[in-house]
Amino acid sequence: MLKSVFNRQKQHTSSSTRPFKEYYTEWFNTLKNNHLPLLRRSISGDSLTVLSTHVELLHQHFQSYYHTLDAAAITDPSQILNQDWRNSLEKPLIWISDLHPFIFTNLARSFLEDEDINETDDIDLDLSISPVSDRPWQIAMAWRNPSESLIRRMEEIECGLKSIVPTLNERLERAEGSFVDRVVGDWFSCKDRGDNKGKAVLGNDVKVYMEEFVSVFLYANRLRRSVLVDIISAASVYQAALFLEGLSMFLIGFRDHDLVNAVEHSKNFSFDHVKDHKEFCLSRCH
Repeated sequence: MLKSVFNRQKQHTSSSTRPFKEYYTEWFNTLKNNHLPLLRRSISGDSLTVLSTHVELLHQHFQSYYHTLDAAAITDPSQILNQDWRNSLEKPLIWISDLHPFIFTNLARSFLEDEDINETDDIDLDLSISPVSDRPWQIAMAWRNPSESLIRRMEEIECGLKSIVPTLNERLERAEGSFVDRVVGDWFSCKDRGDNKGKAVLGNDVKVYMEEFVSVFLYANRLRRSVLVDIISAASVYQAALFLEGLSMFLIGFRDHDLVNAVEHSKNFSFDHVKDHKEFCLSRCH
């Protein structure tokens, strides 16, 4: 009975709109094959205007992803609950059906802390220490000596997350607990009924839960979008460029075919293989 209820609920919420899985594949390929290469070329160039344009293009690419994800959740929340486009490396990074916002702040924080280490290790500011030698001086030094306002703003963003994330977790846990209590009791009382009334009762339980899940999910997405906006707004163009490059490479790295295949199919998987991909995916999260 429960299976038919969920299938019927999905039919009622589905429409002829494009499946989000197809959109994500196209979005990811555009990120990897178009926006990231363009950003990298502009990073190595000498035009601040071009760099600023490509920073904004990549930022809007991420924002458009979350707006489309919102629409998909409203249209058919079942495809957000069952994300079969995610691989086994990506799933541990997921919080309320998408990337945990702490990934964004941890990445930015790692840039700050990495430059603090470089500053203490190399006081003479020899320009030859640039991690990418063909990049302009402004890029190589972008995260050196960050402003007090940037550090203070990062602390404010992190403090806000530490307050909001537990609240959303609790709200979702209450919704799940309430759904389990209701659906078990309703299923037991209706399990021997042959009419559609039992299905209607269980269907209402599913509907109530889905509505609350979507509400929490949309709030979480607003949080993810706002964290990205706050970090990029607080950073300089050069800092934002490196941050978005790092975030893009992080996502691309976790979909690297060789790495995913090694993790999913080898019981004797060597973590030395992960180290080989660290530079590629810029896995800076703590």
